[in-house]
Amino acid sequence: MRTVWAIALLSLRNAVRSRVVVLLLAVLVLGVIGIPLTVKSDGTLAGYVQILVRYTLGFSMGVLLLATVWAGCAAVASEIQRRQIHLLVTKPVSPAQLWLGKWLGLVILNTVVLAVCASVTYGLLRWNTRAGQLSTADAQKLAGEIMVARARVAPEPFAVEPRVRQRLADLQTRGELPTNMAPEAIYKTLLGVAQLEAHTVAPGGKITWRCELPALGGSAPEFQVRYKLAAAALAPLRLQGRWSVHRERAGQPFELVTEHPAQGQQSLTVPGTALAGEGALLVEYANLNEAGVTLLFDPEAGLAVLVPVGGWLSNFLRALLISDCLLALVAALGVTAGSLFSLPVAAFVVFQLLIMFSTAGMIHSFATREASFAAALPGMVKAPGWVDVVMSWFYRMLEVLIMPMQNDDPLAMVATGEWIAWPVVAWTFVKQILLASGLLLLLAAAALRRRELALPTD
Repeated sequence: MRTVWAIALLSLRNAVRSRVVVLLLAVLVLGVIGIPLTVKSDGTLAGYVQILVRYTLGFSMGVLLLATVWAGCAAVASEIQRRQIHLLVTKPVSPAQLWLGKWLGLVILNTVVLAVCASVTYGLLRWNTRAGQLSTADAQKLAGEIMVARARVAPEPFAVEPRVRQRLADLQTRGELPTNMAPEAIYKTLLGVAQLEAHTVAPGGKITWRCELPALGGSAPEFQVRYKLAAAALAPLRLQGRWSVHRERAGQPFELVTEHPAQGQQSLTVPGTALAGEGALLVEYANLNEAGVTLLFDPEAGLAVLVPVGGWLSNFLRALLISDCLLALVAALGVTAGSLFSLPVAAFVVFQLLIMFSTAGMIHSFATREASFAAALPGMVKAPGWVDVVMSWFYRMLEVLIMPMQNDDPLAMVATGEWIAWPVVAWTFVKQILLASGLLLLLAAAALRRRELALPTD
């Protein structure tokens, strides 16, 4: 282990001496200081917190990722190119120890820099919201609504399967089932249509969600109902609806008529008295618009109940741990690529993997695509062929390849007050550090054992 730490310190020193890394770190310092001073929020406390946390630390993560890619790829590749690695491999140092030392040095550097950026960000947040800077109402709102961690509780899915099976049986009875689609594809299409219908609210109609809440200790705090909807293209800019939130049994209903935009994600603050009672929490929305406007709540993110369950600072620390795990995985990718290829090729490979990670949603949609890739015209349904099978498996392999890097954005979650549970942090550590980085270690060690490190050059 002493050998690994010695290599780690050497790797850390080389990274600090690198001109590219130093330049990126200088840009990082300017961004952390300049973004809060130049980027304006929407004028609300919540907007300010989101700007300071999500954008400032998001910028820091972007710069750190770039620096990590370059330093990781150069950690081994540049030493092979300059023949400096001979000083190590001629000693009793195994390839695994070499990889671990290089990787550990980058992890230490990233952890220290990320901790400094997070401390500056948190210090700016506390300084600008200190006593005397805010009114009494804003201070109470900051402590009770913004600087908290809320557990996201999704409602129970609507039971649309009986309706789908009945429609499928009716189509089969009338002989109207498509002959060029598999039965599973037909059922999935009808299920999607039924979900849209279940989340549609006609003029004068209403929709009710049922949520099973976690156990809440102490007094019932305020909580939020977050919803996302869309209206017809010719709908007014502001719509009107009535919300009713209460428990199933012996509750104290909370009712409020609100005006909200016709599009996008909105939130509703509900007093803790609505949590009194027993049973599941029922959230009801009635469409009160007289203009005949039909509303559609997003079937996947139409509504969520966010209940305070913890403090903001501990949630912030968990978000930083997840971010640090991502930086460690990128460092592992860089060191492994540098063990396999030259520095330019290694950097190109890692950047391509990061681009694939940024398009994870598109890759997932292609991997689960039911329509034919070989359709000649847009919207044309065509029976799947060998091209579809090959492309589907190709995108599934890509999805498996980038799976260790897939996570909800922890900085966005903490900026909007969403709770990050410790099991999520633990699973991220297992997935990105133990499994993915461990496999990269084995790959790099095998490659270094077979790679010629002393080839003659001109």
